[in-house]
Amino acid sequence: MPKRSPMAALVGALDRPQDPITLDETDMALLRELAADSRLSQRALARQINMSAPAVAERIARLERLGVIKGYSVEVDWDRLGFDVVVYMPITLDSGSDLAPTLEGFRQIAELEELTVTTGQYDLLARFRLSGHGHLRELLLDRLWQIPNVKRIETMLSLGSLVSESYTRRVLSMSDSNEKLAND
Repeated sequence: MPKRSPMAALVGALDRPQDPITLDETDMALLRELAADSRLSQRALARQINMSAPAVAERIARLERLGVIKGYSVEVDWDRLGFDVVVYMPITLDSGSDLAPTLEGFRQIAELEELTVTTGQYDLLARFRLSGHGHLRELLLDRLWQIPNVKRIETMLSLGSLVSESYTRRVLSMSDSNEKLAND
């Protein structure tokens, strides 16, 4: 029996895209304001977009129910906290194995910022935030290579970021995308 591709085993683990929803200009204005400052009160938001606070509250609750607003967060400057090394790791997995323990192994690593299933030469692309080269060595030798089904790892160190503004803020502020999102 031929071995299955690791990609076939990852199918059940992926988040499935949901159907897009239609947003009007008021929804987009709310999202832009919240993307700029998620700590704004409903009263302040209402003043910014010329609506009543109860109407803003209803809109926000609707956007939360629809899953458009997934949560509110704080943006941390990890460099200031000593986690100034960003490492990207393209990863190849063994074929035909149970990937549940593999995925659980990755989920146990607190320094993992993102794990993406990719097409092409690699199966996964992982991004880690670390405190230095000793931390990288420990991560690779003591933890990553201990995860079942990991066949090959490459390591790419980030030298710095060229785009630092929030993706959400950038996309919501683009007039073409606003029109597309509002009119779809």
